[in-house]
Amino acid sequence: MIPPDIIQDWANEISQKLYENEAIVVRREVLLKSFSDIKIEIRNGTAIVHKMAEDLEELLSRRAHAAEEIMRRAEELATMEAEPDDSYTFDYSVNLDQVKKKIERSELEENQEPLSCRNLRKIKLKNSKHFDADVSLDYSSVHVSAEVFDCAPNVKEHLFWSEGLLSTFQKNYAQDSSMDFQYFCSAQGFLRHYPAALWESMYKLKYTDKDSDKVYDCRLRPWYVSAGGAPRDVLILLDASGSMENSSNQVIAEQFTLALLSALTDDDRVNVLRFNVIIESPISCFNEKLVSANHVNTAAMMAAMNNYKMTNETLMADVLEAATRLLQRQRSTPDRPRACQQAIVLLTDSLYDNYTHLMKHLDPGGNIRVFVMWLHDVFGLRDNTRTYGEGLSCERDGYFAELITPFDVTQQVLKILQVLERPLVSQRNQRLTVFSDVYAHVEDPRRGELYWRAKENNEQLNRYRDLRRNKKQLLNSTQLYKDWMYQVNYNRYGHYYEGEDLNYRLQISVSVPVFDYITSENITKKLDEEKQRNSTRTYPVNRLLGVAGVDIPIDHLKLILPYHQIGAGGSLILADHRGNIVIHDNVRHTFDGDILKPGYRTVDLLDLEQPAENHKPRYYPEEWLKFRRTLIIDKDSGNITMYGKGIYDDGMRAILEKRQYYWKRVLNHYTAIVVLPLNNRVHAVPDASFTRELAAEAWKSLSRTDYAVNPDWLYCRHIEPHFETREAEVRHFVKRRSDEANFPMQKLKYLFSPIPPSLFEKTYQCNEDLMAKFCKEAIATDQWAREHEEPDTERDCSTCELGSTTAFFASESGLTRWQQYHATSAHALPPSGAWWPRGPAESWYRRAAASPGTLIIHAPVEPIGKMRISKTRPPPYTIRSEWLTAARTLGSAEHGMIGVAGYHFHPQHLIDLLESVTNFPCPECEDYRARCDGVTWSCVLIDEYGWIVAREGRNLTGEPDEPLREHFASVYPMAMKALLNASVFEMNWIHDYQGVCFPPEEEPLNSAMTVVPSILRSIWRSVGIILRVTQEMVTLITILSTSCVTLVSGDTEQEKQKRKKRLWRDYEREKYETLYDDRVLVNRTRFAACDRSRVLYLLQNTTRAQEALKRAPKPCSWPLVAARVPKTNLLLVAVYNDCPFRGKPVNDPLINEQYLEVDPDIKGFRQSSASKLACWRNRVPLPSRPPHVKCYHHNYAREAGYRQCGPWLPDPEEEDAASNITASNTMLSIILIMFLIKQLHLLL
Repeated sequence: MIPPDIIQDWANEISQKLYENEAIVVRREVLLKSFSDIKIEIRNGTAIVHKMAEDLEELLSRRAHAAEEIMRRAEELATMEAEPDDSYTFDYSVNLDQVKKKIERSELEENQEPLSCRNLRKIKLKNSKHFDADVSLDYSSVHVSAEVFDCAPNVKEHLFWSEGLLSTFQKNYAQDSSMDFQYFCSAQGFLRHYPAALWESMYKLKYTDKDSDKVYDCRLRPWYVSAGGAPRDVLILLDASGSMENSSNQVIAEQFTLALLSALTDDDRVNVLRFNVIIESPISCFNEKLVSANHVNTAAMMAAMNNYKMTNETLMADVLEAATRLLQRQRSTPDRPRACQQAIVLLTDSLYDNYTHLMKHLDPGGNIRVFVMWLHDVFGLRDNTRTYGEGLSCERDGYFAELITPFDVTQQVLKILQVLERPLVSQRNQRLTVFSDVYAHVEDPRRGELYWRAKENNEQLNRYRDLRRNKKQLLNSTQLYKDWMYQVNYNRYGHYYEGEDLNYRLQISVSVPVFDYITSENITKKLDEEKQRNSTRTYPVNRLLGVAGVDIPIDHLKLILPYHQIGAGGSLILADHRGNIVIHDNVRHTFDGDILKPGYRTVDLLDLEQPAENHKPRYYPEEWLKFRRTLIIDKDSGNITMYGKGIYDDGMRAILEKRQYYWKRVLNHYTAIVVLPLNNRVHAVPDASFTRELAAEAWKSLSRTDYAVNPDWLYCRHIEPHFETREAEVRHFVKRRSDEANFPMQKLKYLFSPIPPSLFEKTYQCNEDLMAKFCKEAIATDQWAREHEEPDTERDCSTCELGSTTAFFASESGLTRWQQYHATSAHALPPSGAWWPRGPAESWYRRAAASPGTLIIHAPVEPIGKMRISKTRPPPYTIRSEWLTAARTLGSAEHGMIGVAGYHFHPQHLIDLLESVTNFPCPECEDYRARCDGVTWSCVLIDEYGWIVAREGRNLTGEPDEPLREHFASVYPMAMKALLNASVFEMNWIHDYQGVCFPPEEEPLNSAMTVVPSILRSIWRSVGIILRVTQEMVTLITILSTSCVTLVSGDTEQEKQKRKKRLWRDYEREKYETLYDDRVLVNRTRFAACDRSRVLYLLQNTTRAQEALKRAPKPCSWPLVAARVPKTNLLLVAVYNDCPFRGKPVNDPLINEQYLEVDPDIKGFRQSSASKLACWRNRVPLPSRPPHVKCYHHNYAREAGYRQCGPWLPDPEEEDAASNITASNTMLSIILIMFLIKQLHLLL
């Protein structure tokens, strides 16, 4: 047995080696001496959050002003009523950089019109990193929705006059070149955007299915719909009677429901109720309420509807009454903003009665609109549905439409949205300035779903190829088990890859509605009668001409935030009025590398800022619910201290600490939040101004030494990047400041010229405070950075036991300096310090700041990431992931932290050091048996989270879909169980509310099945077996009866070839049939938002834990001996290997397991995975603040002009005097002729 004093000696020796290496390569005294003139400050969270809010408000106001300029110009151009001539063409954004071929009439299909209004020219484009697309600043271009014919006269007219917006677009850009895309979305169905851009280059997900690009319709984007007035309560009633079963009406109804749900915004409240003799939601817990129309809820509704059975008849009166009562109850629901409008959307294939009087009785104030969508076949039977539907929707200020084909869906959804725009437009004076939710530029969630299906198709194709290549190998039990475990790990254990390989360019938008100047119009119909007379009515017009907007990418917003002031462990957060996150360091938007998560837009503040105390997911502590309500709803500004988790390393680690939250409202829509850990309030700040003298001295230092800057921060940056590296760009601006006496901190005005701007004419922006600190620190660290390794001096590390290392210093300004030291027996050459450029955002910096004076040995950890296509691999691990870091704060907690200094070293060197200390061969030593031989005893170094930093025999494979780092609990569960029981470690949990789950695409709900169908299936199988046996017997008898007869035949050559081909065909068919096997089929899935949890082990520093570590080993109750490595975060543990682990498995931090609680009383179709996940995520309603824009309610009296109900009557016939005279003369002539004929007859 290894006694405790021996392992403590080993721990002391390891600590000594680590500190000796630090003394040689870091030389902390040199760095401290260079920072002798700094000042000590306490971080002022209130000042930081006020600065953050002011900068955000100023930027948002500028963008809002630009959108208003576009709006005013659009309304002005529309009133001119300029008509295009026949030769007018516009620049179509698709294939904008190509010369288009003119299509002749002979090449068109029957009844196809030529697209003669699209310009055939090629526009020269330039790839812009600022716009993240191929653009031209000289033009605007147009994207037209797939369902709009852009050469239609009314569309062409709007395209023509909107060309005049180019001057306004360019004027806005000339005033502020940091502006992103500007656009005008017309209600006619096209988007004119500036600058002109190649549409394909704006799509980040390059999907081979070209039809997937056609889903974009600007009129259904959140920024457009929000500009029409929100929030709204929308209740969709979907006919589920027997007449809908297996019909085209059912398909169209589901497509319409999906389109309408997708068009609503997160501020809207919605529910879908399916009705026959009962009325219920497909989501079991949504029956008595409306929920936010976010993508997570609406996708769950659509997925759950697939399991519903169409049956029985319809009790329409009960349906309307239940729907009306539900909407009326919503008006008094606490903790939710009241809706501006309420609407019922009824989808049915038949109405058997007039329900107008019923609705008047249920809703006498006319507060609820009713829309009736009639589902029917164009050639089907007719009843009174049209009459009843038109009357009901007209009296209730709604809209009636026929849904006959899927092509009607989008148009009718837009018609509903147009009706809901009436209250806003009718007042004609006020314009809403709407700030949208976070969304991905031009992407649509439906493209991600199609792409996921394509990935599964690819996986299926790969399996078929493997089957043809080697069927035996693919279908052997070992391989099948391996494939099955791959899927189990992917879904159950959450081992899907979450790296962001594709930048979706997340953004918000500022949009302003553009009102149509027309206030009334005549509608003329041709009556369905023998005379086919016309009928005309005059209706008021209150509709949008379109919406003007400006994009603001999240990356552009982050540039103006004061990240350099918050220090290590601090956070800057931006949340909207619902508490959803706009900016946060821990937001992860994608999975599988390039697919947007279904809930990426609805990540709540409490999903990322989690309490320190243990609790189950969605069981938020009352204190934190109160904190959220105070911050989001009750107070515009304030501060509060909470005990929470500082989560980092992609959710693999967290620091439990007291965190100070400061917040301030921004334009009454967003909330700016600054989070500062209390253990890092005091810091040392270089006292400097960004003067010419300072810049000149800094430039000398930067020109002769290596350095890195945080790539995400704004030091000085060109709007359109010019330099290849951020370091070269910063050095350029330092040089400019030293040369120019009156150097402005920003130059945003753009000059349009045919001559490209020179480098010194390019637009840029700077952060003066950050540049001053950066230059001061660059000067202070110049001497240290220039003193490289020298043989035979104190800076000689050729014999260092930790091998080749890279010493570094990182400051709060994001400056990183480094020196490389080469050892003679190195496992790898020392890497450049540029691999770790983020300064305070680095994990080792954060950990060192949380434990001042302690040498933190940081071993990077990453979640296991597997791809849906099993043959593909995530990006390989890099030096940044594999190398260890030893880091310690420079300065003190009392006098302020200057930065963090340390060294990076290869992990194999620490393994070699561990083995040399704990397994040193010494037969003559007294305690020779007391060593870690890897057989009886194994020695490991673990950090304060239980992650193994070094252990004997560990080989670094570098495979990206395998664990980068092992955990003590998974390798030595018996020892970890003992440490937990002794309270040396404690368990906590990190909840992943951004998780993704993969339920089956088609779910069999066995609980809903009855006994009778099972009996019938058994009988049918038995009959099938009997018939099969009979067939084989008949075949056998036929062969035996004909085999006794010998026939001689002479086949011709043609018959031989024919028989040969038949045999070959039969052989190929048989080969194909033998290849088929059910085990080759891929389990088809869909993806959905869900909650997951990962265990967090924390080393305790209590008296009880310290006493436990002094215990002598006692197999197998205490199968270990351990000691803290002094002045580090490491624990040295010697584990006794002869104790097998029995009992409940210890939680593995590499498993991110789904957490879901299910109501056992829910049965049948309502127990689908979609229903269960949706109910769980809505378990605790999180209240929101009303939108900042004014609410325009539906006023029944003001819309009387639309209620011209009843049958359309023919227009009165117009008669003039001339026609009367002509008719009289004609009649007199006829009478006179008749009189003369009669007289002539009498004479004869």
